[in-house]
Amino acid sequence: MMLTNRKMISLGLVLAFIFSMVMITGFEKGFVEKAHAGKTYKFMMQNMFSLNHPISIAINKMTKDLKKQSNGQIAIQVLPSGALVKGPNIFESVSLGSIDMGSTCSCYHGGILPVAATSFALPGDPRGVNEIIDFIYQEDVLDFFRKTYATQNIFFGAPMVMDGYTIVSKQPINTWNDLKQMKIRASGSIAKILQKMEIPTVFIPFSEIYVALSRGTIDAEISGNHVESFLAKTYEVAKYQTVPYISGAQNCEVIVNQDRWNELPDDLKIIFEKGLRECSLEVARLFEEENKEVITKMESKGAQFIKLPDNVMDKWIKTAVQMWDEEFTKDELSAQYIDLVKKHLKSLGHTL
Repeated sequence: MMLTNRKMISLGLVLAFIFSMVMITGFEKGFVEKAHAGKTYKFMMQNMFSLNHPISIAINKMTKDLKKQSNGQIAIQVLPSGALVKGPNIFESVSLGSIDMGSTCSCYHGGILPVAATSFALPGDPRGVNEIIDFIYQEDVLDFFRKTYATQNIFFGAPMVMDGYTIVSKQPINTWNDLKQMKIRASGSIAKILQKMEIPTVFIPFSEIYVALSRGTIDAEISGNHVESFLAKTYEVAKYQTVPYISGAQNCEVIVNQDRWNELPDDLKIIFEKGLRECSLEVARLFEEENKEVITKMESKGAQFIKLPDNVMDKWIKTAVQMWDEEFTKDELSAQYIDLVKKHLKSLGHTL
């Protein structure tokens, strides 16, 4: 049946309308996608470390790399230490969204998440920096951290790992009995283990350690690694330091507010996570370089590094592992973390 002119015109108008709507919808979709692709996601980050600290150097490099790799869509403003929030309060501030990101150390938020304190410089842990980074990036371990931190509205970004604890002393230490004759500054789980070995400890704020050593208020202290001893200049008043370290590496971290993280499209999350992991590896590399330099510098100024005999370290590790089971497993998440640690140690050939 032939269509009348009027019907043909009406049909033409309908088809034209449909075509125009398709074109408009396609244009709007393309416009929205283009606008979304060009959106900038800005993050304000509170750093807790000094400007010359390896973690600060690595974070500044990461922010530049992420801006470039995301074509400017990821923009991070790093605030210097203490600018808005002090170190111990960064975790809670990120959780509440007062700041978008932060660098902090897990020991600071042990009161909120006990497992965070457990995972920080675990006493007696024989693993070094690279082994612990590999451990945290195992799928089940990283998933454990991500789920645990998510309970506080925080995305666990990446571990920032540095060497564990050495003993700095005014007299050489070759046995644990040597320590019984000294006044030792220690804190946290390290102090608990020493006390279990019948070695008394005292607590002195970190900022007062140098003066306390120089005045003889204390004879030894345990508060950081060789690089930190160099930065604190304690080798000037206490020239002996022990090797190997008596704890696992110190686990610091970069964290992001979970809500802000969820705003990112998947492609930018992939870029961001890659940048965070590269930052973690860069921190380890910088510390390794600096460690070699500071040991040489301290030795040139009279510092001596005392190797603790195997039987001394064996006793320390045995006592520490006993504490893991007695103290740390009282918290359910800490118990799960200790199980993950033991599984990894076993895979590395360690017998506890």
